[in-house]
Amino acid sequence: MKSYKLFIFIMVLIACVSISAGFSADTTKIVDGLNSSSDLTQALKDAGTQNKTVMLLFDQDSCYYCDLLKQDVLSKSNVQKELNDKFIVVDVDVNKQPQLAAQYKVVGTPMIVFLDSNSKELQRIEGYVSADEFLTSIKEI
Repeated sequence: MKSYKLFIFIMVLIACVSISAGFSADTTKIVDGLNSSSDLTQALKDAGTQNKTVMLLFDQDSCYYCDLLKQDVLSKSNVQKELNDKFIVVDVDVNKQPQLAAQYKVVGTPMIVFLDSNSKELQRIEGYVSADEFLTSIKEI
């Protein structure tokens, strides 16, 4: 009986550690070199204090054009410099956060929505664009 209680205690402890690790990890890695998060609330706060714009990247697994955008655009050093300097990037998986996708009327991926620190939409980019088109768009914000 004593070993059974120990086993249950260890299993509960492992479950608690696993759950807390999942909740505390609010940073994501879209591509190496690009600072990003999955916490929109914190991103909006940071945007206000740092005088930056929030960029929501709506994507999903097995999305060819999402992967292409990450590979051909977001992995470019000049794009990353611009984004890291002037934007708070938030990665939103539409399958894990469908309410957020619905709130911003996302009908396909990739979709990029730019917000000010008050959640006001400034601009959006629908679908895949080249690195040059992307840079031109974000420099106008």
